[in-house]
Amino acid sequence: MINIYNIFKWVFLFSVLIFLIKYTSQNRLSKKFKIDYIEIKTKEKRFLTSEDILKYINTSPHFDISQLNDFNIKELENVLDLHPGINNAEVYTHQNGNIGVLVNQKKAIVRIKTETDDFYLDEYGQKMKLCKNYFPELLVATGKINDTHHKEIFDFVCLLRKSSFWNAQISQIYFSDDDIFLIPIVGDHKINIGNFDNISLKLENLYHFYNKAISYKGWQTYSDINLKFNNQIVCTKR
Repeated sequence: MINIYNIFKWVFLFSVLIFLIKYTSQNRLSKKFKIDYIEIKTKEKRFLTSEDILKYINTSPHFDISQLNDFNIKELENVLDLHPGINNAEVYTHQNGNIGVLVNQKKAIVRIKTETDDFYLDEYGQKMKLCKNYFPELLVATGKINDTHHKEIFDFVCLLRKSSFWNAQISQIYFSDDDIFLIPIVGDHKINIGNFDNISLKLENLYHFYNKAISYKGWQTYSDINLKFNNQIVCTKR
């Protein structure tokens, strides 16, 4: 008799537990959450605001904010990752059941402008759309650029950024039909590098030329400096 009683007791307790789990799950699923906290991480000037992110979520065709609950926060993270100014996003729930959002703002390092396109490359070499309220002072690559050039442009800009001198000196990369030209900030001349092969050596040679020749003859002496030939610098006087 005692065994039967114990069996009924455990069956009853188990049934209650199943009911509570099911009720809690249904209740959490039906509960509508709200975003009550947004944090934006960045190493540079912030161009994203909490209002921008909320507006982006509210107007996204990929997510219905009215159906937000703690079972679909991964979907919200995926939507935020589509934002042109967000590198990655993390969405989490608070103890009160509301939603917090943590986003890492993207950082552009070069702008690419062609006749048909205009965009940035971010610090990871990925394409980044132009963003409202974001106007960084960056090196600009122009001319006859296609997708195959993006990697070498990114690598070259990363090389420049390692040097305080070159990072401050080069303002533009121009792709012609045959050669690549650099446009400096100081000095009224064009620098023909041909291509990016042996670019570190070309920059080193140009640096020595600046120190030994330009500093003596003046920054306005030459109109063109050609580095495309191995270990040679060919200059054209204006």
